[in-house]
Amino acid sequence: MLRSRTLGNSASQTYSKLCESHSESWMRSGIRYLGECEQFLALGTGRQFTDLPEMPPVPSPVYSHDVLSRLDEVKARVTSIFGSILKMDSTKKVTKKLAGTAADTAAWVTNVGNEHGLVLISVLTAAEGEGLLPMAAGLMERYRLAGVAPPQLMYVDRDCCSSFGGSKTAAMYNEWDQLVVRLDIWHLMRRFAAGVTTESHQLYGPFMRQLSACIFEWDAGDVRRLLEAKRSALEGKHGMVGLTEAEVSRLIGRKEIALHCRRRTCGAAATEVLLLDLLETFNSEKGVDTLGIPLLDSIHIQAIWQE
Repeated sequence: MLRSRTLGNSASQTYSKLCESHSESWMRSGIRYLGECEQFLALGTGRQFTDLPEMPPVPSPVYSHDVLSRLDEVKARVTSIFGSILKMDSTKKVTKKLAGTAADTAAWVTNVGNEHGLVLISVLTAAEGEGLLPMAAGLMERYRLAGVAPPQLMYVDRDCCSSFGGSKTAAMYNEWDQLVVRLDIWHLMRRFAAGVTTESHQLYGPFMRQLSACIFEWDAGDVRRLLEAKRSALEGKHGMVGLTEAEVSRLIGRKEIALHCRRRTCGAAATEVLLLDLLETFNSEKGVDTLGIPLLDSIHIQAIWQE
Protein backbone atom coordinates (compact mmCIF):
# COMPACT_ATOMS: atom_id res chain seq x y z
CA MET A 1 0.00 0.00 0.00
CA LEU A 2 3.03 2.30 0.30
CA ARG A 3 4.22 1.83 -3.28
CA SER A 4 2.57 5.07 -4.26
CA ARG A 5 1.53 8.04 -2.20
CA THR A 6 -0.37 10.44 -4.46
CA LEU A 7 -3.79 12.05 -4.54
CA GLY A 8 -4.61 10.23 -7.78
CA ASN A 9 -5.15 6.78 -6.30
CA SER A 10 -8.55 5.54 -7.49
CA ALA A 11 -10.76 2.92 -5.89
CA SER A 12 -9.84 0.48 -8.67
CA GLN A 13 -6.13 1.03 -8.11
CA THR A 14 -6.57 0.42 -4.38
CA TYR A 15 -8.51 -2.75 -5.19
CA SER A 16 -5.69 -3.97 -7.47
CA LYS A 17 -3.10 -3.41 -4.75
CA LEU A 18 -5.23 -5.24 -2.21
CA CYS A 19 -5.63 -8.18 -4.61
CA GLU A 20 -1.88 -8.31 -5.10
CA SER A 21 -1.18 -8.18 -1.37
CA HIS A 22 -3.79 -10.85 -0.53
CA SER A 23 -2.58 -13.09 -3.38
CA GLU A 24 1.00 -12.96 -2.14
CA SER A 25 -0.12 -13.83 1.39
CA TRP A 26 -2.31 -16.70 0.13
CA MET A 27 0.53 -18.11 -1.99
CA ARG A 28 2.97 -17.97 0.93
CA SER A 29 0.52 -19.90 3.10
CA GLY A 30 -0.03 -22.42 0.30
CA ILE A 31 3.70 -22.97 -0.14
CA ARG A 32 4.09 -23.62 3.59
CA TYR A 33 1.21 -26.13 3.50
CA LEU A 34 2.60 -27.96 0.45
CA GLY A 35 6.02 -28.06 2.08
CA GLU A 36 4.54 -29.84 5.10
CA CYS A 37 2.72 -32.29 2.80
CA GLU A 38 5.96 -33.03 0.96
CA GLN A 39 7.59 -34.23 4.18
CA PHE A 40 4.83 -36.81 4.71
CA LEU A 41 5.07 -37.96 1.09
CA ALA A 42 8.81 -38.48 1.50
CA LEU A 43 8.07 -40.90 4.36
CA GLY A 44 5.89 -42.98 2.03
CA THR A 45 2.80 -42.76 4.23
CA GLY A 46 0.45 -42.66 1.25
CA ARG A 47 -1.84 -40.17 2.94
CA GLN A 48 -4.44 -38.14 1.08
CA PHE A 49 -4.13 -34.41 1.54
CA THR A 50 -6.86 -31.81 1.42
CA ASP A 51 -6.70 -29.46 -1.53
CA LEU A 52 -5.68 -25.88 -0.95
CA PRO A 53 -8.65 -23.71 0.00
CA GLU A 54 -9.61 -21.06 -2.50
CA MET A 55 -8.48 -17.54 -1.76
CA PRO A 56 -11.34 -15.49 -0.28
CA PRO A 57 -12.46 -12.76 -2.66
CA VAL A 58 -11.21 -9.25 -1.98
CA PRO A 59 -13.97 -6.66 -1.44
CA SER A 60 -14.76 -4.97 -4.74
CA PRO A 61 -14.17 -1.25 -5.47
CA VAL A 62 -17.79 -0.49 -4.61
CA TYR A 63 -16.85 -0.64 -0.92
CA SER A 64 -14.11 1.93 -1.46
CA HIS A 65 -16.65 4.21 -3.14
CA ASP A 66 -18.95 3.69 -0.16
CA VAL A 67 -16.19 4.76 2.23
CA LEU A 68 -15.46 7.75 0.00
CA SER A 69 -19.08 8.86 0.24
CA ARG A 70 -18.72 8.88 4.05
CA LEU A 71 -15.28 10.49 4.06
CA ASP A 72 -16.32 13.46 6.21
CA GLU A 73 -17.76 11.12 8.84
CA VAL A 74 -14.63 8.95 8.78
CA LYS A 75 -12.40 12.02 9.18
CA ALA A 76 -14.55 13.22 12.07
CA ARG A 77 -14.18 9.90 13.88
CA VAL A 78 -10.44 9.74 13.28
CA THR A 79 -9.92 13.25 14.60
CA SER A 80 -12.17 12.69 17.63
CA ILE A 81 -9.55 10.66 19.51
CA PHE A 82 -8.03 12.34 22.55
CA GLY A 83 -6.06 11.37 25.64
CA SER A 84 -4.62 12.75 28.86
CA ILE A 85 -1.35 10.79 28.53
CA LEU A 86 0.31 10.94 25.11
CA LYS A 87 3.35 9.34 23.54
CA MET A 88 5.17 10.81 20.54
CA ASP A 89 7.64 8.69 18.62
CA SER A 90 9.43 9.05 15.28
CA THR A 91 10.82 6.29 13.07
CA LYS A 92 12.46 5.86 9.67
CA LYS A 93 11.43 2.23 9.18
CA VAL A 94 8.17 3.04 7.38
CA THR A 95 9.62 5.67 5.05
CA LYS A 96 12.28 3.23 3.88
CA LYS A 97 9.47 1.11 2.41
CA LEU A 98 8.35 3.91 0.10
CA ALA A 99 9.18 3.13 -3.53
CA GLY A 100 8.51 4.52 -6.98
CA THR A 101 7.55 8.18 -7.23
CA ALA A 102 6.99 8.31 -3.47
CA ALA A 103 10.57 7.27 -2.67
CA ASP A 104 12.71 9.82 -0.82
CA THR A 105 9.74 12.18 -0.37
CA ALA A 106 9.78 11.78 3.42
CA ALA A 107 12.41 10.86 5.99
CA TRP A 108 10.40 10.40 9.18
CA VAL A 109 7.05 9.03 10.32
CA THR A 110 5.88 10.56 13.58
CA ASN A 111 2.99 9.07 15.55
CA VAL A 112 1.20 10.44 18.59
CA GLY A 113 -0.81 7.90 20.61
CA ASN A 114 -2.78 7.96 23.85
CA GLU A 115 -2.85 5.82 26.98
CA HIS A 116 -5.27 3.38 25.34
CA GLY A 117 -2.99 2.62 22.39
CA LEU A 118 -5.08 4.69 19.94
CA VAL A 119 -3.29 6.89 17.39
CA LEU A 120 -4.26 10.56 17.49
CA ILE A 121 -2.22 11.63 14.49
CA SER A 122 0.42 10.24 12.14
CA VAL A 123 2.44 12.42 9.78
CA LEU A 124 5.23 12.05 7.22
CA THR A 125 7.90 14.73 7.41
CA ALA A 126 11.27 15.52 5.88
CA ALA A 127 12.80 16.28 9.29
CA GLU A 128 12.12 16.25 13.00
CA GLY A 129 12.15 19.38 15.15
CA GLU A 130 10.65 22.33 13.27
CA GLY A 131 9.19 19.94 10.71
CA LEU A 132 6.71 18.81 13.38
CA LEU A 133 5.43 22.30 14.23
CA PRO A 134 2.38 22.05 11.89
CA MET A 135 1.48 18.70 13.47
CA ALA A 136 1.74 20.16 16.98
CA ALA A 137 -0.34 23.19 15.98
CA GLY A 138 -3.03 20.95 14.49
CA LEU A 139 -3.15 18.75 17.57
CA MET A 140 -3.50 21.73 19.91
CA GLU A 141 -6.22 23.16 17.67
CA ARG A 142 -8.11 19.84 17.79
CA TYR A 143 -8.17 19.89 21.60
CA ARG A 144 -9.12 23.58 21.66
CA LEU A 145 -12.02 23.31 19.20
CA ALA A 146 -13.37 20.16 20.88
CA GLY A 147 -13.25 21.78 24.32
CA VAL A 148 -11.25 18.84 25.70
CA ALA A 149 -8.83 19.36 28.58
CA PRO A 150 -5.18 19.39 27.40
CA PRO A 151 -3.08 16.30 28.10
CA GLN A 152 -1.15 16.21 31.35
CA LEU A 153 1.82 14.08 30.32
CA MET A 154 3.70 13.28 27.11
CA TYR A 155 6.38 10.62 26.65
CA VAL A 156 8.94 11.21 23.90
CA ASP A 157 12.00 9.49 22.46
CA ARG A 158 14.18 12.63 22.60
CA ASP A 159 14.20 16.34 23.54
CA CYS A 160 12.56 15.62 26.89
CA CYS A 161 14.71 18.00 28.91
CA SER A 162 17.23 20.80 28.54
CA SER A 163 20.06 22.21 30.61
CA PHE A 164 18.87 25.74 29.80
CA GLY A 165 15.18 26.60 29.82
CA GLY A 166 12.37 24.26 28.84
CA SER A 167 12.51 21.29 26.52
CA LYS A 168 12.06 21.60 22.75
CA THR A 169 9.01 19.35 22.89
CA ALA A 170 7.32 21.54 25.49
CA ALA A 171 8.06 24.59 23.32
CA MET A 172 6.30 22.91 20.37
CA TYR A 173 3.11 22.56 22.43
CA ASN A 174 3.24 26.08 23.87
CA GLU A 175 -0.53 26.27 24.44
CA TRP A 176 -0.34 23.38 26.90
CA ASP A 177 1.58 25.18 29.64
CA GLN A 178 0.86 22.42 32.20
CA LEU A 179 2.18 19.63 29.97
CA VAL A 180 4.88 17.47 31.58
CA VAL A 181 7.37 15.94 29.11
CA ARG A 182 9.22 12.76 30.06
CA LEU A 183 11.52 10.30 28.31
CA ASP A 184 9.88 7.04 27.27
CA ILE A 185 11.07 4.10 29.39
CA TRP A 186 12.12 1.98 26.39
CA HIS A 187 14.39 4.77 25.14
CA LEU A 188 15.71 5.26 28.68
CA MET A 189 16.78 1.61 28.68
CA ARG A 190 18.38 2.01 25.25
CA ARG A 191 20.46 4.90 26.57
CA PHE A 192 21.92 2.65 29.25
CA ALA A 193 22.42 -0.09 26.65
CA ALA A 194 24.57 2.35 24.68
CA GLY A 195 27.14 2.13 27.49
CA VAL A 196 28.01 -1.53 26.88
CA THR A 197 31.16 -2.55 25.04
CA THR A 198 29.25 -4.91 22.72
CA GLU A 199 25.74 -6.36 22.56
CA SER A 200 27.21 -9.80 21.87
CA HIS A 201 28.75 -9.87 25.36
CA GLN A 202 27.84 -12.89 27.50
CA LEU A 203 26.37 -10.67 30.22
CA TYR A 204 24.37 -8.37 27.93
CA GLY A 205 21.15 -10.39 28.28
CA PRO A 206 21.28 -10.63 32.10
CA PHE A 207 22.13 -6.91 32.29
CA MET A 208 19.10 -5.89 30.22
CA ARG A 209 16.78 -8.18 32.21
CA GLN A 210 17.97 -6.71 35.50
CA LEU A 211 17.74 -3.21 34.02
CA SER A 212 14.07 -3.87 33.26
CA ALA A 213 13.57 -5.23 36.78
CA CYS A 214 14.96 -1.97 38.19
CA ILE A 215 12.20 -0.03 36.43
CA PHE A 216 9.19 -2.36 36.36
CA GLU A 217 7.51 -4.58 38.92
CA TRP A 218 4.45 -6.84 38.81
CA ASP A 219 1.35 -5.56 40.56
CA ALA A 220 1.35 -7.27 43.97
CA GLY A 221 -2.43 -7.70 44.05
CA ASP A 222 -2.52 -9.33 40.61
CA VAL A 223 0.32 -11.68 41.55
CA ARG A 224 -1.45 -12.71 44.76
CA ARG A 225 -4.69 -13.48 42.91
CA LEU A 226 -2.78 -15.44 40.26
CA LEU A 227 -1.07 -17.54 42.95
CA GLU A 228 -4.45 -18.31 44.53
CA ALA A 229 -5.96 -19.27 41.18
CA LYS A 230 -2.94 -21.43 40.31
CA ARG A 231 -3.08 -23.19 43.67
CA SER A 232 -6.79 -23.94 43.22
CA ALA A 233 -6.17 -25.29 39.70
CA LEU A 234 -3.33 -27.54 40.88
CA GLU A 235 -5.39 -28.89 43.77
CA GLY A 236 -8.54 -29.45 41.71
CA LYS A 237 -7.09 -30.89 38.49
CA HIS A 238 -3.87 -32.55 39.60
CA GLY A 239 -4.45 -33.25 43.31
CA MET A 240 -1.31 -31.31 44.29
CA VAL A 241 -2.21 -30.35 47.85
CA GLY A 242 -0.06 -28.64 50.48
CA LEU A 243 2.23 -26.71 48.11
CA THR A 244 4.08 -23.74 49.53
CA GLU A 245 3.85 -20.32 47.92
CA ALA A 246 7.37 -20.68 46.50
CA GLU A 247 6.49 -24.04 44.91
CA VAL A 248 3.34 -22.61 43.32
CA SER A 249 5.31 -19.60 42.09
CA ARG A 250 7.85 -21.85 40.35
CA LEU A 251 5.02 -23.51 38.41
CA ILE A 252 3.91 -20.19 36.92
CA GLY A 253 5.67 -19.35 33.65
CA ARG A 254 6.62 -15.88 32.43
CA LYS A 255 3.96 -15.95 29.70
CA GLU A 256 1.30 -16.83 32.25
CA ILE A 257 2.22 -14.03 34.62
CA ALA A 258 2.43 -11.55 31.73
CA LEU A 259 -1.05 -12.61 30.59
CA HIS A 260 -2.78 -12.16 33.94
CA CYS A 261 -0.74 -9.51 35.80
CA ARG A 262 -0.18 -5.82 35.19
CA ARG A 263 3.22 -4.17 35.31
CA ARG A 264 3.90 -0.85 36.97
CA THR A 265 6.94 1.30 37.58
CA CYS A 266 8.78 1.02 40.87
CA GLY A 267 8.87 4.79 41.38
CA ALA A 268 11.61 7.34 40.69
CA ALA A 269 13.35 7.07 44.07
CA ALA A 270 13.41 3.27 44.16
CA THR A 271 14.48 3.05 40.51
CA GLU A 272 17.39 5.44 41.07
CA VAL A 273 18.72 3.32 43.94
CA LEU A 274 18.28 0.06 42.00
CA LEU A 275 19.92 1.45 38.85
CA LEU A 276 22.91 2.77 40.77
CA ASP A 277 23.38 -0.60 42.47
CA LEU A 278 23.05 -2.39 39.10
CA LEU A 279 25.66 -0.19 37.41
CA GLU A 280 28.08 -0.58 40.33
CA THR A 281 27.66 -4.37 40.20
CA PHE A 282 28.27 -4.70 36.46
CA ASN A 283 31.05 -2.11 36.54
CA SER A 284 33.02 -4.33 38.94
CA GLU A 285 34.60 -7.76 38.57
CA LYS A 286 31.11 -9.27 38.36
CA GLY A 287 30.64 -7.53 35.01
CA VAL A 288 33.50 -9.40 33.30
CA ASP A 289 32.98 -12.47 31.11
CA THR A 290 35.08 -15.65 31.01
CA LEU A 291 37.59 -13.98 28.66
CA GLY A 292 38.08 -11.03 30.99
CA ILE A 293 36.17 -8.56 28.79
CA PRO A 294 34.06 -6.06 30.76
CA LEU A 295 30.43 -5.53 29.80
CA LEU A 296 30.30 -1.81 30.51
CA ASP A 297 32.48 0.97 29.17
CA SER A 298 33.24 2.56 32.53
CA ILE A 299 33.76 6.12 31.28
CA HIS A 300 30.80 6.04 28.89
CA ILE A 301 28.36 4.55 31.40
CA GLN A 302 29.34 7.16 34.01
CA ALA A 303 28.70 9.93 31.48
CA ILE A 304 25.29 8.41 30.69
CA TRP A 305 24.42 8.26 34.39
CA GLN A 306 25.43 11.90 34.90
CA GLU A 307 23.16 12.95 32.03
